[in-house]
Amino acid sequence: MSVLISYATARGSTRGIAERIAAGLESRGAVELRALGDVASVRTYEALIVGSAIHNGQWLPEASDAIYRLGTESEGRPVWAFSVSSIGATSTILSPRVAAYLRRVTPEPRAVQNLRSITDVRDHRFFAGAIASGDWAGIGRIVFRLMGGHYGDARDWVDVDAWTERIREGLIDIPRDQG
Repeated sequence: MSVLISYATARGSTRGIAERIAAGLESRGAVELRALGDVASVRTYEALIVGSAIHNGQWLPEASDAIYRLGTESEGRPVWAFSVSSIGATSTILSPRVAAYLRRVTPEPRAVQNLRSITDVRDHRFFAGAIASGDWAGIGRIVFRLMGGHYGDARDWVDVDAWTERIREGLIDIPRDQG
């Protein structure tokens, strides 16, 4: 089973999550970890896991560009997607009240919606990332504080591992040699 785990990261949180997923899937077969901007083709992979940091509600430009560029090659392959921002499904760097509200009203990033329209997205998961005091400048820092934001690493490794296990289970049913 050949699996590509690719990501776009701004400050390293997304890369860290991708590395954790790769470590959890290594026993399933050939796992390759690459930055999305470095992926020229996905033809040789039987399954794809793609993720990006979210800025201004959307995946990073290099991630969106890669989805557009590699879209037709992704057809017929199972795909799992993850997004990393201030709010994850189980953890957050914002206040619990703000996070609960935003989880209800925040749509999937356009890149994930586009991916769903061209391939078999088995799941999309939101994870919280890490933020340092210098990561949001000017007015962003003020808004961050008003939303109850706190600096630090909010990645929920138990949640990442549980999601990785669901992917492992999903890989069992995939026919070999799709590419």
